[in-house]
Parts: sequence; structure tokens; C-alpha cells
Amino acid sequence: MRALEELVADVLGVPVAEVDEETGPATAGQWTSLRHVRIIAAAGREYGLRLTPRQARSCRSVGDLRAVLRTEGISA
Repeated sequence: MRALEELVADVLGVPVAEVDEETGPATAGQWTSLRHVRIIAAAGREYGLRLTPRQARSCRSVGDLRAVLRTEGISA
């Protein structure tokens, strides 16, 4: 299982060193609405989880996505 930062970096097309807990649409210009959907879909595939629309909307940063995964019992 890949680290969450690695997954997000792959979708955004940036080096993993540029991705941290604060990375999101407000801090990374590459994080567009389309890439947001791709990040959520990739996380679902990687961690075997289907996020609800509410959960997906609440993920405005890597830290937010990690928190949602934790509530589902997934360590990412």
C-alpha cells in the first residue's frame, strides 16, 4: 500500500517532497476540481474504500483526507 503523500503526488504530477498535510487546493495550484475527484478515486482504489460525497467534499487537504481515512479504520 502506497503512502497517501505518494498517491497525491502522482495525481498532481509533483514530487512527493512537495506534498504534506497542508497540501490542498489552497496551497497547490495543481489541485483542481478534476484532480480532487481523481485523488478521491485513487484513494478509494488504493485503500479499498468508497468515500461518501460528504466525505469527499470534506477533504480539502492531505490532512483532511488522512483524517477521513482514519475514521474508516485505515492508516495511510
